[in-house]
Amino acid sequence: MKMKAKVLPLNAGGKMIGIINEKDALELGVHPLDKIVMTRGPKKATLTVDTTKNFVKRGTILLYDDVKEVMHIRSGDAVHVEPRMPLVSKAYIRKKTDGRELSYLELRAIVDDVIARNLNDLELASFITALHIHGLTLNESIDFSKAMIETGKSLKFPGTVVDKHSIGGVPGDKTSMLVVPIIAASGLTIPKTSSRSITSPSGTADRMEILAPVDLHIDDIKRVVKRTKGCLVWGGSVDIAPADDLFIRIEHPLGLDPLLLPSVMSKKKSVGCKYLVIDIPTGDTKIHTKEDAEKLARDFIAMGRSLGIKVDCAITRGDQPVGYAVGPALEAREALEVIMNVQQTDAKGVVQRSDVFDKAASVAGVLLRMAGKGNKKIAELMIKSGKAEKKLREIIDAQGGNPGVKPGDIEVGAFSFRVRSKTGGTVSTISNAALVEICRTSGTPKDRGAGVLLNKKIGDPVRRGEVLFTIFAEKRRKLNSAVKTSKSCEVYGILTGKRSMLVETV
Repeated sequence: MKMKAKVLPLNAGGKMIGIINEKDALELGVHPLDKIVMTRGPKKATLTVDTTKNFVKRGTILLYDDVKEVMHIRSGDAVHVEPRMPLVSKAYIRKKTDGRELSYLELRAIVDDVIARNLNDLELASFITALHIHGLTLNESIDFSKAMIETGKSLKFPGTVVDKHSIGGVPGDKTSMLVVPIIAASGLTIPKTSSRSITSPSGTADRMEILAPVDLHIDDIKRVVKRTKGCLVWGGSVDIAPADDLFIRIEHPLGLDPLLLPSVMSKKKSVGCKYLVIDIPTGDTKIHTKEDAEKLARDFIAMGRSLGIKVDCAITRGDQPVGYAVGPALEAREALEVIMNVQQTDAKGVVQRSDVFDKAASVAGVLLRMAGKGNKKIAELMIKSGKAEKKLREIIDAQGGNPGVKPGDIEVGAFSFRVRSKTGGTVSTISNAALVEICRTSGTPKDRGAGVLLNKKIGDPVRRGEVLFTIFAEKRRKLNSAVKTSKSCEVYGILTGKRSMLVETV
């Protein structure tokens, strides 16, 4: 069917959508959320259909800017529209929904159709949900990784390329902002491509963006790494394993992450990684037990072996946030303080090393040992000597940020509320899930100055009325929502020294 294009000055978040009159849809034999193929000269694009009774005249197709950018189309241009042929990949999605194992060719067909935008959000959500319920076998994970690698770009960097990745789930984990400069300062190459937030108040890319741009083109990344040996950039901007980024768009609102292994390994292989450490936080997080962590570690190691990557896994504590800050700006500020050796003291004036320092040095130490460059003590010296700070500032400068930035330069939300303890005792537990929910209602990660700053960690003494944590928000309305959330859940568990055997009467 011949139609005339009309471009709207609106963005659909990367989705390829075409709106047509419902009578044209009836003639084409398509329904809302079906796919059509639009052709203009040699260019072709698959669009998701939406229909309207009166808003669009017959013979016209309404397009968003996203389609305009891909097709280089203008209002008034003539196009040809036809229904898309049935996809075999939909049969493979149904096969996985039934709990059956998929082959490489079947997974490759799904990946190809994801990249071509042939599958709509409901079909992708169905696939991701099926993976969450039934899981991926090791062979499926390996084949999925290979399919995503082959359909994306690969980068080559000079020197020995190493990398680290955390499976996430622990709020406040800003250790990559220290590990990357430690490793780069040692002479190894670490091109860290990171995600934005999926299930946490802030992803590594969200934190780093407080200090420098992270949405860099491939050529810019190569320039930064050539100059500094490292980078901290958003992986979604470089077209490495592009199918993974499209899956993440669906995973995020669902709060699911079933593609963990192929997602991580495909991107590490695409940047030529030789040595990789996987950080697996365990406890009040995605991985609850040491046994589950060890099983996941074995799968990562086996996948690495099949892809030619030496993998070691660090099982770390995940029973409370890493450090005291949760939220993009607060975390960037704390990362700067740690790498600058800003001294923190307890009530008695004793200098306290942040657990951010300990975790970063531990994870970096594993990488240094794998590459024959040292151990945890060497990593600690990199921070204490100022070499890691110098390297981080070089990376910030190379990525287009202010290399002279200080912690006090980073602005946080103007509205705040202090949450105080209702009893005295010792902090025994901190709920990561509750803190994440509070941070989200305060505005993270979109509102970069929002989040939570802890005053107490597990094992700390606390008096009645003492501040446990402070909520920050950029808007009064969101602060009120976050305060309400904090009152509806138990964030801190405090041992008072007295225990009653009776829990409750029902």
